[in-house]
Amino acid sequence: MSPTTELLATRPPCPPKAELQADGLPIGGLLHSPHHGDPWRDPGLLGVPDPSLALASTAPLSFREFIAEAYPRYGFHRWALVLIALLQAIADGQLSRLIVTCPPRLGKSLLVSKLFPAYFIYRHPHLFAAIASYSGELAYAHSREARHFYRVTGNLLSKDSAAVGNWLTTQRGGCIAAGVDGPFTGKGYSLGVIDDPYKGPADAGSARVRSRIEDWLKAVWFTRAEPQFTDAGDGALQHNLSAQVIVLTRWDHEDVIGWLLAQESGDAPQEWHILNLPAIADHPGDRLSFPATCTVEPDWRAPGEALCPERFPLSELLKIRSRVGSFWWNALYQQRPSPAQGSIFQRAWIRPPFPREQPRRFAPLVLSCDLSFKGEEQNDHCGFVLMGLLLPDAAGPLAPQLELEVIWAARHHFDLPQTIRFLLSTLAALDAQGLRPQAVLIEDAANGPAVQQTLKRKVPGLLPIPARGSKESRAHAVAPLLEAGQVRFHHRAAPLVEELPRFPKGTKDLVDAFGHGALWLETRYWRGLGIKRDPLPMLLTR
Repeated sequence: MSPTTELLATRPPCPPKAELQADGLPIGGLLHSPHHGDPWRDPGLLGVPDPSLALASTAPLSFREFIAEAYPRYGFHRWALVLIALLQAIADGQLSRLIVTCPPRLGKSLLVSKLFPAYFIYRHPHLFAAIASYSGELAYAHSREARHFYRVTGNLLSKDSAAVGNWLTTQRGGCIAAGVDGPFTGKGYSLGVIDDPYKGPADAGSARVRSRIEDWLKAVWFTRAEPQFTDAGDGALQHNLSAQVIVLTRWDHEDVIGWLLAQESGDAPQEWHILNLPAIADHPGDRLSFPATCTVEPDWRAPGEALCPERFPLSELLKIRSRVGSFWWNALYQQRPSPAQGSIFQRAWIRPPFPREQPRRFAPLVLSCDLSFKGEEQNDHCGFVLMGLLLPDAAGPLAPQLELEVIWAARHHFDLPQTIRFLLSTLAALDAQGLRPQAVLIEDAANGPAVQQTLKRKVPGLLPIPARGSKESRAHAVAPLLEAGQVRFHHRAAPLVEELPRFPKGTKDLVDAFGHGALWLETRYWRGLGIKRDPLPMLLTR
C-alpha cells in the first residue's frame, strides 16, 4: 500500500451528503445552514486542520513573543525589556502617554518605530498607527519595516493598499507615515509615534525650526489623534484606545520634550509616563526632576553603571564623553541638555602659551578667514586666524597626541579693497617669517565668494569652505578639542582668547574662523594622513 493510499484509508469517513430542507435549500456545500456550523471546519481530504482556526483559538502573542517571531536575532537587553513592558501596556490599553529619552545608536527606532507599530496593528487590525520623523523619507522607511514585520508574522495586508506610506490590513486598519511639518490632513490614528523630529543640532538649536515643528504638532499631528475618552452613554466617560509615544535623543533644552513638559503646568496636562535612560546612571541627587503630573520609570541601575554594557561598555562611554565634550555628552548621552549661555568654551580650557623662546614646527599651517565687509561699525568684523598642527620636537613621525596651536588672530572692519590688501600683505609677512600657510580658507558664503574671485590666481592654496550649519553648531563641534587640552594659544592670539568664553554673545567672527580651521585640519589633513588621535574630535550630525 502506498503512503498516499494508506493516508486515504485512515482519514475520517466523509460526512453524509447534504439533504434538502423544507425550504429547498441544501445544508451541505457552500450553502450550509448556520445551524450546522461553518462548512470550512471540514478537515478536508487529508484531515489537516485549518491553521487560521488554530491561530484564532489561541491568545494573542505578547510584544516580546511577537519580537522573537518577527526578528529572531533581537537582543533582549535589560533596557529593552523595560521599554517592551511599557509598550505592552500601551497595546493593552493600560498606558496612553509615553516619553522615551535615550542615547544615540541604542536601537530605539527598531523597537518603537518599526516593531511596535506592527505589533499594535497585529493586536488591533481595525485601528491605525501613525509614524512621524524629521523627514518623510525616514518615516516611510520605518513604516516599510513595520509592514515587513507585520507580514512575516503571518498577517495579511489589504490587496488594494499596501504602499509603504499608507498600508492597510484586511480589517481596514493599518499604518500611515509622514515627515514632521509635512502633509498629514484627512487621516486619523489610534497610536501616534514621533521618533526624532529634529535632523540634527542645527534644527534643534534653531528657535524658528522648533516653533515650526511645535505649530505642526498642535495644528496637525495632535488634531488627528483619536480621543482618549468617549461617552459611555450614561454621561460617564470611558477610556478609548488612543496613545502617543515620543522617543528621541535630546539635543536642546527647548526641544519637543522640553515643550511638552512645560505644558504640564497648564490647564490640560497629559500626565506623561517618562522613561529617561542616561548612558551612565546618575546618582540619586543628580537625577532629573519632572512635573508632578508625570510619572517616572525607576532606573534599575547603580550609580555609574552603563545603560547597555553589551553594546557600549563603560570604558567605551568614557571615550565617547572625552570625544564629544561635556556639552554634547550631557545632552545626547545623559539626556540633560542645558542652555549654552556662553558656556560652550570655558575659560579653564584655555591653555597658557608656549614660552616665546621654545621652537615649534608645524605641519601644516592654515589661515582661516571669516569675512564680512561694508565698512560700517555695526557690521560684522572680518576675522583672521592662523593655526597649525604641531610636530614633535624631534624629527620623525607625527606625535600620537596631536595638538593645535593658534599662532595669531585679528579682527578688522574692512571693505572689499581693504580685505584684499590686508590678505596679500599678511601672507607676504608670514612668508618672510617662514610661516607661509599651506591653505587659505575662505567661507563660501556672504562676502567670501567676492574675495575668492579676486584672489584665486594670486594666492596659492585658496580654498572655499562650505558654510554648513550655524556658528554655534561649528563651535560645539570643536569645543572637545579645547576641553581635551589639545589647543594652545600664542600670545598673539589674544583677541580669540577673549572672544571664546563670551561666545555666542558678543563678536563671533574669530570663533567661526577658528572652527573652520580646526575642522578642516581634522577632516582633510589628519584623516588624510591616517593619523589617529585620542580623543578624536567628533563632528556631531545625526
